[in-house]
Amino acid sequence: MADCRDKACDQMKLWQETRGTQKPDALTTGAGNPVCDKLNILTAGPRGPLLVQDVAFTDEMAHFDRERIPERVVHAKGAGAFGYFEVTHDITKYSKAKVFEHIGKRTPIAIRCSTVAGESGSADTVRDPRGFAVKFYTDRKST
Repeated sequence: MADCRDKACDQMKLWQETRGTQKPDALTTGAGNPVCDKLNILTAGPRGPLLVQDVAFTDEMAHFDRERIPERVVHAKGAGAFGYFEVTHDITKYSKAKVFEHIGKRTPIAIRCSTVAGESGSADTVRDPRGFAVKFYTDRKST
């Protein structure tokens, strides 16, 4: 490496030199707990169902299920609407939220729906919705 060069130009060479002295990182769960065996799963018997108590497997599936697929993200389309939620029946025995405190109370809301777009000419109803959200603009002003 020449001293006159920028360090960014030699970053790959520096990485290869320091790589030999580094210890491999320990495999951990999303919470940082070490995982000793990622290849086997706890089951009830030799051919039984998978056990929920297998935290490493549950954590792995949680991350896999929420994985973003870049090809689908760019084709997403959605719609939104603003309106209001009006209480029409007394539900105070089910909820103590101020939104439902008396009949006739109106609370502004925003609704968002999104889906993954199909190919050109395909029906919009053939794909399952990817996202749905309702935001209540309450007196608390929390997000």
